[in-house]
Amino acid sequence: MKTGLNRIAIALALILTTAQTAAQNEQGADGMRGLSFLSGCWKGAFGGGAGTIEEFYTAPSKNLILGATRYLREGNTVQYEFTRIESTAQGILMTPYPNGRPSQHSFRLTSLTSGRAVFEAPEHDYPKRIIYRTGPQGGLTARIDGGADDPKPRQWRLSPASCGPSPKPQE
Repeated sequence: MKTGLNRIAIALALILTTAQTAAQNEQGADGMRGLSFLSGCWKGAFGGGAGTIEEFYTAPSKNLILGATRYLREGNTVQYEFTRIESTAQGILMTPYPNGRPSQHSFRLTSLTSGRAVFEAPEHDYPKRIIYRTGPQGGLTARIDGGADDPKPRQWRLSPASCGPSPKPQE
């Protein structure tokens, strides 16, 4: 009798796990589609207008978005970052690669509404949150902060930009 109950319990656990995994995959696919507002090329200012920030995100597949950001001053790249946003069994995670090195913490997508995404890693020193939202005239605002009560968040307003070739570097 006990063996029969164990088999039933195992079968139910497998059914529930399969259903949960299917639901997570569907939520992940929906979440990835919900992040499509990030897709494309973006350009803005940083450092009080002293530099230019360029950001690019691919269109989402069912499980992955790739991004690249660079900060320019006087035609020189002074900082760059790669970004991987992926749908995993743990949810949708954003992993930054500042200057090409993986961050120690991935940021979990904790809120997604039309044109607004919040990624959080409360265990990270700074930033603890990364927030993207659509802005006026089709723009995009990127914000990082130390949490909801951070008195000095960092924010960049980006406008749609051409993804075409850049001008040749000056010699």
